[in-house]
Amino acid sequence: MKRISVIIPLYNEKESLAALYAELIPPLTSYRGDFELIFVDDGSTDGSVEVLKEIQRQDQRVRILRLRRNFGKSAALSAGFSIARGEIIATLDADLQDRPGELPRLLAKLEEGFDLVSGWKHPRKDWLGKRIPSLIFNKITALMTGVRLHDINCGFKVYKREVLEEIKVYGEMHRYIPVLASYRGFRLAEVTVDHIRRPYGRSKYGVSRMLSGFFDLLTVVMLTRYNSKPLHIFGILGMSLFTIGAAIEAYLSIGWFFEIWIRDRPAFLLGIVLLIIGVQFIFFGLIGEMIAYSSRRDDDYSIREVLEADPVAVEDRPLSLRR
Repeated sequence: MKRISVIIPLYNEKESLAALYAELIPPLTSYRGDFELIFVDDGSTDGSVEVLKEIQRQDQRVRILRLRRNFGKSAALSAGFSIARGEIIATLDADLQDRPGELPRLLAKLEEGFDLVSGWKHPRKDWLGKRIPSLIFNKITALMTGVRLHDINCGFKVYKREVLEEIKVYGEMHRYIPVLASYRGFRLAEVTVDHIRRPYGRSKYGVSRMLSGFFDLLTVVMLTRYNSKPLHIFGILGMSLFTIGAAIEAYLSIGWFFEIWIRDRPAFLLGIVLLIIGVQFIFFGLIGEMIAYSSRRDDDYSIREVLEADPVAVEDRPLSLRR
């Protein structure tokens, strides 16, 4: 069986850690494979590290990674990914809202041939003020990215190692790993997981996370859809504004021939502004194309495997495959 690395980012979750560890061990042991638990302490100040050290004294499969300060969940996950040894990577929040006993179901789905399996908290037990924004966020994300997961922000996920080797996680990008993975051609699936009200501590959810999540969504859309063709997005915006501005000025010009003065009409200034902004957007797109061309990656694709009928010597392979 393949080794599993379970990465658990945490920030001030002292009360839940012992119970979390106790619930994780049975499903991991039943998997019959080797495993490791990586707790990433993201600058906790409540004594979480002391609890983790006590757990580690009882179980050498527990690894503790401490960050110097609170860098955020994406940074914590990225740090955990960097030291993980497993062929399969699982991530799980430390607040115990997602039940660790659901892990075998996600692993079983992964073994069906998928590369990433995301949890879906259903039915979700959070308060209404958190469920509604989450529902709207998931709908907008699905509409803008084409990745139709019910709960893309769920922290309970399992991955094949190669997924994370091809994706960079920064900012608040951890919630968009499925989108980035889908763009690279990896197969996604979703499994419902048991969800409960938060038994310990308090939620880190807030308005600032919603705003940062929206801006990161725009970044992901640009990276996945327009990374190598920025003129497509800027050109569409520029031509749309330019056309509207030109139509306004044309309408006013026709009136001018019939002695309808346009100098003091607000529409005249609006049309000029739209023309100028439209031209600027088009030039932004052209500059973006030049930058994208000069910095284009040689591996803007993802190879699943190379199948050959007969063994081929390395020196006989195409240069692009000698790696």
